[in-house]
Amino acid sequence: MVGSGAAGGGGGGDHARSKEAAGMMALHEALRNVCLNSDWTYSVFWTIRPRPMLMWEDGFCRPRVAECLEDIDGEDPVRKAFSKMSIQLYNYGEGLMGKVASDKCHKWVFKEPSECEPNIANYWQSSFDALPPEWTDQFASGIQTIAVIQAGHGLLQLGSCKIIPEDLHFVLRMRHMFESLGYQSGFFLSQLFSSSRGTSPSPTRRRRRRTRTVAPRTWRST
Repeated sequence: MVGSGAAGGGGGGDHARSKEAAGMMALHEALRNVCLNSDWTYSVFWTIRPRPMLMWEDGFCRPRVAECLEDIDGEDPVRKAFSKMSIQLYNYGEGLMGKVASDKCHKWVFKEPSECEPNIANYWQSSFDALPPEWTDQFASGIQTIAVIQAGHGLLQLGSCKIIPEDLHFVLRMRHMFESLGYQSGFFLSQLFSSSRGTSPSPTRRRRRRTRTVAPRTWRST
């Protein structure tokens, strides 16, 4: 009996790990497809952790991009700048990245703002904090456009070696895609928030039980 129970528990753990692996593969494939089917050079998904903070979840960068390089014989500066992103952390609700996450909006930034014709959509890049300092390296490497889009429980960050005009329809499409991905895989929200949700109700239930037992004692004493 004990053996069968242990086997059942192991099977449940294997199923959870399998589901998590499938979700991670789906996320990576989505990030890859965004780049291969468009002019975006790299794509990164930042997860909102319970602390709360934004942490690298996964990313994809195209192989050497010729249009980003003046000398293609040297080291690819775009991939070098991309690799540095994996160690970055951002506080939720603070700075450009954190505020995009907490305000559930998006941010579209160009290396040379003057090259983008002014329009109504530029309102989105008119009233935010200073750019993250690490973006300086990205712009220096050849990146021309960076977009950050809040999607579900995290942020989608995109970078391109081309000037890509802001597209609100694209923003909505990316937001829907990555929100749907999180719900379908099922591992994102359960991993990040189940622990906090599981601990909060129990003290409330204990307090209610104490209230029910104390009230009759007070009534009998009077």
